[in-house]
Amino acid sequence: MTEKKNTRTRAAILTGGIILVLLGLLFLLNNFYRFLDAEQLWPLFLLIPVIPLAISWLEKGREGAGAIIPITILVLYSGHFLWLIHTHWLGAGTTWPNFILAPGLGFFLLYTIERKGALLVPAFIMIGLAAAFYSGIYDNSLPLGAFLVLAGGLLVLRGKTKPKG
Repeated sequence: MTEKKNTRTRAAILTGGIILVLLGLLFLLNNFYRFLDAEQLWPLFLLIPVIPLAISWLEKGREGAGAIIPITILVLYSGHFLWLIHTHWLGAGTTWPNFILAPGLGFFLLYTIERKGALLVPAFIMIGLAAAFYSGIYDNSLPLGAFLVLAGGLLVLRGKTKPKG
């Protein structure tokens, strides 16, 4: 067990070190060629906390799986902001449900790792709300959001009425 943990720790340190060296080289090259524009690439800085979170998850294994929620949120928000910058913020008024969707996806990914049914409740509710808001924004009558919120509510009720034992 200790040998496996040491291997994971070494892999995490190596991965983190390689990422930092590559970032350093990228910034050094930018001093000579000026290809990075901070006004366009600032969302990438949201990914900085992802590195220690991922390293922690690699070191702790399944015990550190809770890091998947902030990792998911930061990666999706970074991608969302990069897209908004690319489109000159034209979609900002219609893509705000992504801020509800990202944590919901984080809970769902944590469920896929830990298989704890209680994680599906916030996942279904948040993903369902985002889907419902998107269908309202785009005048779409698809009831997907309503079904997901309904499924989340049924999961809550099932958990409350289930006899303990």
